[in-house]
Amino acid sequence: MNAEAAVRRLTHKLDRSTSDRFPVAPIALVTGRHLELSSGDPDQPFFVASIDKVFIATLIAQLVEAGGLRLDSPLGELLRREDLAPLPTAPGIENARDVTVEHLLSHTSGLPDVMLPPRGYDTECAIPKLAAAPSRVWTIAEFLQQAAHLPPIARPGERFLYSDTGYFLLIRIIEEVGGSDFAEQLGARIFEPAGMTDSARWIGTDADGIAALAPALAPFWLDASGPVCGGDVSGVFAPNLAWVNGLGGPSTAHDLVRFQYALHGGELVDPAWIRFFATPRNRFRPGIHYGAGMNTLRFGGFFPLLRGYPQPAGGLGYTATHMYYYPEQRTHVILNYHSHQRMRKSFHMHISLAGLIRRYG
Repeated sequence: MNAEAAVRRLTHKLDRSTSDRFPVAPIALVTGRHLELSSGDPDQPFFVASIDKVFIATLIAQLVEAGGLRLDSPLGELLRREDLAPLPTAPGIENARDVTVEHLLSHTSGLPDVMLPPRGYDTECAIPKLAAAPSRVWTIAEFLQQAAHLPPIARPGERFLYSDTGYFLLIRIIEEVGGSDFAEQLGARIFEPAGMTDSARWIGTDADGIAALAPALAPFWLDASGPVCGGDVSGVFAPNLAWVNGLGGPSTAHDLVRFQYALHGGELVDPAWIRFFATPRNRFRPGIHYGAGMNTLRFGGFFPLLRGYPQPAGGLGYTATHMYYYPEQRTHVILNYHSHQRMRKSFHMHISLAGLIRRYG
């Protein structure tokens, strides 16, 4: 099978990847030196979820380059007392003194995740609660306050635990050190220089703007519970997606590729940061290894026969959104499967795309 036939086969499979429960086909975009594949509308905005952590890490790197902070800066040097007050503290630890920017970036702060709380604990912003009340609009301060209900996980640096809490704190650091709102800095320092005009339309949007933009947003499903009976929550959740509160926001496949071109091309930060972001430090799941702002896929961890596949780095979102770059092949992969419950299917497809890139890219 040649490259053209392989692309047609995978595109056909993507276009038919629907079900009664998830009636919308995935959005997919693969673009590189030798491969082009597109399924769905690459210009349709969709909720990127935790892909935004790569944006957050990039803004932190820019502030380090500007001399505003260091990776080993403790939180007490950068944040207000009210930001730190709700955070649980491990025995013998002072979060203001002992937790650093690098701990937050690498998910090793020892702070619990307010959106995915430890077993036996609950928060008002845990994913099932968000799904049950998707119209509630959250602030970063409200997210941080939920940490008061949780225990510490470990001493800083002792254990990896994926933590949205840490990235809410990074957003507050960006605001304090950068001197303006997170959304404003995101637009001026990433979206504008990268040419991400579709994403920029959502920044800080008021109610009227959200009402105008939301009908074009791709559907997504947060959970199978709640009064919406597991249905598409894109319309009611849209007020949370103005890039202001750490929940991410809408972007398009083309815009995410534009971001990766700018990032890996050295237009946003020194390319040395890519190695810092992407170098694996801890295993999240077999095949998924986190660095400090990005994760790297090692396909052999999914299945031993996939050892030798290329290892892309990038971002992964809760609603089965992928943004990855294959540096050796200079190829970008963007996927949106619209729901966490389709995460496995999204990885099955990504493995197929990785095989395509390995063979023809």
